[in-house]
Amino acid sequence: MLIAIYSAVILVATTLGAFVGLGGGVIIKPVLDFIGREPRMQVDFLSAAAVFTMSVVSTGKYIKRRQKFDISIIIFIAAGSILGGYLGSAAMDYIGTLIAQQTIRCIQAFTLAVLLTVVSIYVGKSSFSFEVKNKLAIFAVGLALGFMASFLGIGGGPINVAVLTLFFSMNVKDSAVYSVAIIFFSQLSKLITIFATAGFEPYAHQWKTLVFILPAAVIGGFIGSSLNRKFDDKLIRKVFVSVMIMLIILNVYNGVTALIR
Repeated sequence: MLIAIYSAVILVATTLGAFVGLGGGVIIKPVLDFIGREPRMQVDFLSAAAVFTMSVVSTGKYIKRRQKFDISIIIFIAAGSILGGYLGSAAMDYIGTLIAQQTIRCIQAFTLAVLLTVVSIYVGKSSFSFEVKNKLAIFAVGLALGFMASFLGIGGGPINVAVLTLFFSMNVKDSAVYSVAIIFFSQLSKLITIFATAGFEPYAHQWKTLVFILPAAVIGGFIGSSLNRKFDDKLIRKVFVSVMIMLIILNVYNGVTALIR
């Protein structure tokens, strides 16, 4: 029963992730935290595996349909996000040695709620943006994205969309495509870091779960990338903001629950 619930969560999360650039981790983590059956490290692993799978499928579809990319933006943001992801993971591991896991979940939930509020306001209302060209600045943007995504355990999708819209004058539809491509590199780096630091043994028992959730992530990647192609920027923006509002409410609930336990 629990695996069926996980698979449904992964399917919805990765469909929305590929459709509007959320990635999926920003949905998977708070929902699995809400269910409360897995420790933080296991949630992070399952989320990273599902989101990486989705990003492989979606990016492959974008390439197949000859989606135009500014490859320099992807490369420099991805390079920065890989380093930032490693630093964010290391920072979270260090904090984990100092405070309880429940406290960490509380911090992550409230931080994510605030961050998503800012993102939803900007994407929903703002019309100003910049046109960043400097490669070092693009790398720095990726570094910050990777750190926040790894530290919060979310894959970085909604932050990616907001940052790409703000710093590179993209609409939300195009930002979603770039976001998924960047997530491919950041989640690959995260999985490598997980296995390099902890090995396979702590996650070996999850193979039964992976057998069900990874196909769900593949299906979500196909559906989401197809929807992105079909619908216009206006609708994608509305869906993005609507999902953000629901996630803000869920993260506030998770934060309060973790605080009072």
